[in-house]
Order: sequence, then structure tokens, then C-alpha cells
Amino acid sequence: MNTKLSVLFTLAAVGLGITACSSNTEKYNSASELASQSQSQEKIAPLLPISTFFNESRISDVQLSADSNWLAWLQSHNGINNIFVMPVSGSIEDAYPLTQLDEPIDSFSWDSENLNLFYSQDVGGNENQQIYQIRTVVEHKLTVKSTTRLTHKDDSNYMFIGQSDEQPELLSFAANHDDPARIDVYQLNLNTKELTPSLVNKFGFHTFLENKQGEIVVGVGGLGDGSYALYSKTNGNWEVVLETQIGEKIELIEYQEEVDSVYLSSSLGELDTLSLLSVNLGSGEQKLMHQDPNARSDVYDTKFDDDGKLSMVSYYYGYKENYFFDKELEQHWQHIRNQFDAQVEIDMLQRDKKSGKWLVSVASDVDVGSIYFYNENTKSLKLMLQKDPALKAEYLAKRESITYQARDGLTIQAYLTLPQGKQKHLPAIILPHGGPWVRDHWTLSSAYFNRVAQLLANRGYAVLQPNFRASTGFGETFYNLGNQNWGTGYMQHDLTDGANYLVAQGIADKNRLGIMGGSYGGYAALAGITFTPDLYQASISFVGPSSLVTLMNSFPDYYRPYLGNWYTAVGDPLIAEDVEKMQARSPINFVDNIKTPLLLVQGANDPRVTQKESDQIAKKMQSKGLNVEYILAKDEGHGFSKRINNQAFLLKMERFFAEHLGGREYENASEEVSQHLKTLVVDTTRL
Repeated sequence: MNTKLSVLFTLAAVGLGITACSSNTEKYNSASELASQSQSQEKIAPLLPISTFFNESRISDVQLSADSNWLAWLQSHNGINNIFVMPVSGSIEDAYPLTQLDEPIDSFSWDSENLNLFYSQDVGGNENQQIYQIRTVVEHKLTVKSTTRLTHKDDSNYMFIGQSDEQPELLSFAANHDDPARIDVYQLNLNTKELTPSLVNKFGFHTFLENKQGEIVVGVGGLGDGSYALYSKTNGNWEVVLETQIGEKIELIEYQEEVDSVYLSSSLGELDTLSLLSVNLGSGEQKLMHQDPNARSDVYDTKFDDDGKLSMVSYYYGYKENYFFDKELEQHWQHIRNQFDAQVEIDMLQRDKKSGKWLVSVASDVDVGSIYFYNENTKSLKLMLQKDPALKAEYLAKRESITYQARDGLTIQAYLTLPQGKQKHLPAIILPHGGPWVRDHWTLSSAYFNRVAQLLANRGYAVLQPNFRASTGFGETFYNLGNQNWGTGYMQHDLTDGANYLVAQGIADKNRLGIMGGSYGGYAALAGITFTPDLYQASISFVGPSSLVTLMNSFPDYYRPYLGNWYTAVGDPLIAEDVEKMQARSPINFVDNIKTPLLLVQGANDPRVTQKESDQIAKKMQSKGLNVEYILAKDEGHGFSKRINNQAFLLKMERFFAEHLGGREYENASEEVSQHLKTLVVDTTRL
């Protein structure tokens, strides 16, 4: 697991003497320019069934086996994510489900030594992931010989890390196995099944790096006040290499054992965007390796060759931008890019420099993507599989990066999806992302709600997905501007200003504005109708917290060491002054302001945003005679992973927005889904 970055929680040109070349040029448009350009699309796309956008043929997490003879991925089988496999020598027609489980697989990994696999799975979305081993046998095809559960505490959450490079019989994973309130790291011997602690996480590491022996040697932990420390293990003891100032960010990338150094992205000192640094763990010497030449984006991705030499750095503002330090790699990358007429994003999933073979994903805003083999020696590109062949790009709407000015003059980057055909005076949906400490990206497959945006565009809506302040990827200052700005502050203002911008551009009809989101986006949807009650005519909150106080008090015990960022951004429920501010930003306390029809969507097993968050605002709105609807899936958690539940939610979403905003509606809905939706409806009079 050398140089492998392990993340426990996410809650939270320069000096080299060489020329770095960018691989692509961005263009940014105003919303009105996009609408004018797109008016040439005279034909309105045919109404597509919901199942077209979320169908059983969609593929994710494609991985190549250790012997390079098999591909595996996650795909829905009987409505549940299972592992599919196919021989590399075959085609998609040769693919088949290796597993046929009745609970979705969250993630999986090939064994580094053979054709066995490991996977993680919880029950009903409760996020208590357990780890399993699949032993396989190759007869006429790869089949399951046996499945063994490797972890055995039902109320603990086990997060798979990987195998030791030098001792592949050792598996590492992080878990609150011994202490419910602390996430430690363990090694499991596959031969003896002995479980051994390898890190008692007293420093609250949320990310760390391991050496070739699977020993944790570098970690980053919060200091409780919004600052972080980089730790290094020397002679068996943990020592602080450096500390950040409050608000500065630091993220681990690569450990280079031979020179006892670590690559990281950070906004230390005078830096604002997270830039690429090298830090010698012995001396603490820092070297700035690269930063965004446009001074607007954090490091997004890095590539290193087999010898640990930096070969590429990527940044992401509206689109991915690559800067190369390996001329040969750049030439191969450009050769792949030249095979496609449309704008695409290329991602190297795996590379074997000795054989010259790559596993590559190529995707766009209207294409979930395809997986290719690329051969450096012959410069040949072979299509292996399409990740969603049923979803045709010709019927999808272009999704463009735009910018607009917030009320205080700050520039907000956003993605705008406009339906084919009519593109003026449209019903419009503001679709803020969750997190909030993440961001939206351009490609269709990069987020669940990007597909939802395409479905909404097919129904005639303009969809705006703003990367509001506090979103990651835009620098330290932009990130920290979200602190204490939930609900009534600038995070919400950025959404309001985006909605008003669409109206001012003539794209959105001010009388047909809706807002929808999941998690933080669900909170923003509730804030939108309580703090700007005259702006929206429809709102959907998907697992959105209605009270910041009950949200902060409901986190599982093992979240506690990682909540420093939450206390800074939202407030500490143990401090009376903070509680008062949180109450002032909690939609539950301003239900009397609501004029807008609201749809609540919740998973009963959600450990992060518990059912209480939806129950309490539904009950309060019902008692006041306000327009509230509520659907609850009893076998889901923080989002819907089962296909039938997801289809039912989308059907209800379509009908709800059609009723209140006037968008198009697909009339031949699945009877199975329609009937299942009825089972999810909550009688709010009985809460």
C-alpha cells in the first residue's frame, strides 16, 4: 500500500525549472450566451422514461484484475448494486453478475495476488460497513467458490484500505471496532484471521499514508480549532512535522519512502489555492512544486511514474486542466484526446509502464463514459465497455460552466443545463450540492444529481448547479467564506443570486422557480423557502436537516474527533452563544414564513441526517395547515441505493415539479414504480 492515501473522513511552474503545458483550454459563457447559442437546437428532445436515466445497464468503479485478464465493476442486478465481471479477451456480451446479493455493495477491490475479491456492504443504509472476501475459481468462467465475512461487529463501521504490497496476506481497514467514539486502524491476517491494531488513533487522523509494509507513517489530524498538524512516525514515535494556521488546508497525496518525503496539497503561508508541495519529513523542509497558473483552483489530481517522479498535475475550475512534466505522457494523452471530436475528460485508471498498457475512462457532460485499453507501444485505443449504453447522448442537454456575480461582487462558478428546444422563460431548478465541503464537476457521471439534472432538462427545466462559497476546489478564502454563513448568510445568498441571475438573463420564469438538493442541499432547499419565502414556488429536501442543533447532536460517536470543521462553520452545541446562532439559521424555527409547497424525502436508517430532521418539520407544517408531502424509505440511509426506491423518488419529483412549476411529465410511468411509491408516502397527520 505504498503511497496509498487512506481517508477516514471527509467532513471536512514553480521551482522545477521546467515548462508545464496545459492540455486543454477552457471557455466560459454567460447564461444568456448559452441560451442564444442553443436556440439553434430547434427540436425538443422526446420525453424519456425515468428508467432511461437510471437504468440497470449503468456501470461504475471499473477495475482490472491483478493478472490483467478480467474486468470487474459495480452494476445493478435485480435492483441492487452487485459485482459484474467479464474477460478482457471478450466483450460486454460476455459480462455477467459475479454476485447476486440482496443488499447493495458499496465498494470492492481485487486481491492483488489472485482472482479473489473483497467488498464492503452495510444493511439498509445504516453505514455500518462490513468487509467480505470472495474466493473464486475459473472453470468455464470466473465463479464464486465461497464468500467469507471478515469483520464481525454489526454496530461497527469498517472502511477497507487495502493490502500490503510486501505482505499481501495482510489487509488494512479503519474502524470504530474497539472504541465506538474513535476510528483506529487494524490489520487482518487472511491466513490466520487474526485481527491486530496497527494504529490507535489518538491524534484523530482523518487521512494518512502507509509504507510498503502497510505501516502508517504519515498522518494529518485536526487540532480542534480549525487548524491541522502533519505527523510523521520516526523510530516508533509520532512527531509533528508542521502545523497549519486556522483556516489553512492540508491534504496528503503521496509518500516517497526512499527520500522520506511526502507530497501534499496545501494553502500554507501566503498560498490561497491548495498547491502542490513536497515536505521532507526529517528536516521539515518545504518545496513548492506547482500551483494553478490561473490562481483560481486547488490541486485536483496528480500522476506519478513508477519511480515516484511527478508526471502530471491537474486543476479543476469549470473543466479539468492538465499540466504535464513528462513529455512522453503528454504525447500519449494528446493522442487519446485526438480520437474524439467532442469535448471529453480523460482519466487514467491504471497504468503498467512495463507493458505500456493503460486502463482509461473517457467521459463528457452527455456521456457517462466508456472504458478503453490504450497501448503505448502501438498507440492503439480499444473500446472495452460503455458505462451506460442505454443513455443516448443525442437526447441529452449540454451542461456548460458559467460564472455569475454574487451580490457582494464575488464570482461564482456554476453549471447550467438547458433543455433542447425552447430555452427562454423556462421553469428552473436551483440544485445545490451536498456536503457542503465538496463541489460539482462537469462530467455526467461525477455526481448522482447530474443525472437528475438531465432528467429535469428533459422535462423542460433549466437547471443551475452553483459551486457556492464553502465549496472545495476554489481556494482557502472561498472555502472559509462559508463559515457561519449557512441559511441566512452568503452560502444561501449565492443560490438566491443564481436564481435571480437566470431571471435577469431571460432564461428563468420568476414565477416558476424551484429548489432541490440532498443533504446540505436539502438544508439549502429548506432555508430557501423559510428565509426567502417569496422566491421559490416548489421545494424538495432530500435527507436535509431542518435544525442545525439536532443535526449536530445526532452525529455518531465516532464522528466526534472529526467535527472541528463543523464547529467552525456551523457552531458548537455545547456553547450557548453558538446554539443561539444555530437556532437562528434552522428552518424548523421559521416554518411560519413558508408559502411554498414542500416535498420531504428521507431514509429511515440515515445515521447522519436522521429521520427526526424530516419528521419534525413535516409535523410542524402539518399542524399549521401548510402544503407538505413526505416519502420515507425504511430500508435506506443517507440517499437511496435500491433501484425501486430511487425510481419512486424520481417519479414523485417529476409529478411534484410538474404540478407546481408546469414542466413536462412522462405519462406512461411504470405501474410497479407507481405502486411502490404509494408504500413510501407518509401520512403527515399521524406524526
